[in-house]
Amino acid sequence: MIKIGITKENDKIGDVRTPLSPKQSKEIKNKTGFNVEVQGSKIRCFSDDDYMKEGIDVVNNLNKSDFIFGIKEADEKKLIKDKTYFMFSHTIKKQPHNRGLLQKVLQKKIRLIDYECLKKEGKRIVAFGKYAGIAGAYNTLMAYGEKIKLFNLKRLSHFKNKKELYLFSKKNPVIKKIRSLIIGNGRVAKGVIELLNSFGFNNVTIEEYKKDLEKGPVYCILKTKDYIENISGNKFSKADYYKKPEKYKSNFLQLIDKTDMLINASYWDPRYPRLFEEKNVDNNFSIKVIGDITCDINGSIPLTKFASTIKKPFFDYCIKSRKIIKPFSKGKTVTMMTIDNLPSELPRDSSNYFGRILMKYLIPFLKERGNKIINRATIAEKGSLTKRYEYLRDYIS
Repeated sequence: MIKIGITKENDKIGDVRTPLSPKQSKEIKNKTGFNVEVQGSKIRCFSDDDYMKEGIDVVNNLNKSDFIFGIKEADEKKLIKDKTYFMFSHTIKKQPHNRGLLQKVLQKKIRLIDYECLKKEGKRIVAFGKYAGIAGAYNTLMAYGEKIKLFNLKRLSHFKNKKELYLFSKKNPVIKKIRSLIIGNGRVAKGVIELLNSFGFNNVTIEEYKKDLEKGPVYCILKTKDYIENISGNKFSKADYYKKPEKYKSNFLQLIDKTDMLINASYWDPRYPRLFEEKNVDNNFSIKVIGDITCDINGSIPLTKFASTIKKPFFDYCIKSRKIIKPFSKGKTVTMMTIDNLPSELPRDSSNYFGRILMKYLIPFLKERGNKIINRATIAEKGSLTKRYEYLRDYIS
């Protein structure tokens, strides 16, 4: 019998989410015949008792599990050799802080499968995107309200779940004029849109946005073609851009006039041009708050110098000194929100959402040795990088 183990999250990261809720674990056990066990945790959003009530064994270690499921990158010191791990490893972009993790995976001959790489027809199938968008948009709006002293929103932890959050937002709509740009149109952006809609924001086109005739809060959704142009002046081609991004540049600055909030919800690759450069941030830079949900350090948003935390979600970028200072300081600053585990702020909702995706697209195929989707997401196996991820060789050397 195949045994699925739900790991305790890395203590240093402290993520409270889980890949499978107690009820979902029971459903998997009943419908697939797989056994499910969960490693005990004092911080998980569902308690050990919640799992035991559903007939799920709570254990100290997962030595007997065939597949180990987690959320964030595992503690490299506690990896179990020869096991198969599913996680967001944050290694495929050669992130420096996780180099040691991948090295340990190879040393212990672990099969590492990254959720971020599970794709069907080129599109990711497993993600927390929607809830990252909801939480990111809420935090960005909260920062704007505090910075401009328009309103004072409570932290997301004040709300028991998304339903309670939206009951509040509908009773307390934003009525002041706030102009927002949203980068991206995927799952994350959909979460952003859902949250802003709940607070009474209206969607406008680029043409309407440029005219600046609105009186209330609005947002404009920017697709890649709206802020990227061909250096030679030729018409933008999405396919060509992805193949040869060096032929393109950002024209984003022409869109920011009188923009109050920027919310970045778009995937970025180091080969792509940045939205703007740090040198462009001067006294004429109109954006007051940036919510960088994507959170690529020194990536598409050059002011994202590090990931902020749920405990300390904001920091200010001082335009004069070009240094990071405490949030909501006096003077000309841009307030940044760069939390990289945003769905943890709505942990039960986001965990249930994520678990449903796993049950549909992943769990049924664990018995298949040659499943193409899983194989393409396998970064390492039997002590070696797989062919698709051989480009990481210099990263681990």
